[in-house]
Amino acid sequence: MASRELSPWAPGGSPEPTGDPYAGSYHGPWGPPAAPPPVSDDLLRQLPPPVAGPVPSPSGVQRPALVTLALTLAVTASLLWVCALSLFGLVALAGIRAMSPVGEDGVVFHTLDQFVLRMGDGLWVPLYGFPVASIVTGFMLLVRRPWARLAHSAVGVVSLGWAGWWLRDSLLAWVVVAVYVGTAVAVLWAPAVGRWYAGRPHPPQAPRQLTG
Repeated sequence: MASRELSPWAPGGSPEPTGDPYAGSYHGPWGPPAAPPPVSDDLLRQLPPPVAGPVPSPSGVQRPALVTLALTLAVTASLLWVCALSLFGLVALAGIRAMSPVGEDGVVFHTLDQFVLRMGDGLWVPLYGFPVASIVTGFMLLVRRPWARLAHSAVGVVSLGWAGWWLRDSLLAWVVVAVYVGTAVAVLWAPAVGRWYAGRPHPPQAPRQLTG
């Protein structure tokens, strides 16, 4: 009885395994891809050891916390002063209209009236001007310019000088203001802040074109 050869795709048939896994595929004229050589222990020992070093920050040099502290002290105190002064001015205007200059309300009336008159004579200029200037120069501290630190410090020194003249009859009140403003200005002159301002990166210069 003649034997028949079963096809690999016929039922019950299976392809015969081959020793070369790339025998049934085409790889071009260069043949099958070569396997990478194994890495030996001697080769790993010849590699240089990893060197530990500082990882550069992606955002550049970090701003010192003292700059943020100076900005916070200046802006917070200035905004509170402006809001309180404006509220007291509205109360004073309403009080002199509702109270009588004589009688039991006479003392309060004259106090509020004197405040309104002095504000109208120009007292509002320094009382509002110094806080607003402190807010503006405080935010300028973030631009990392040396002149911003000088401008903010100058505003603080001039405001302390004017406050000393205005509060010459109340030394304790001036001392409280001087301690607060002095602290907000003094932190800007710490060595870390100076190095941060001195290390400001300069913008790249445009290449010069030679004209001939």
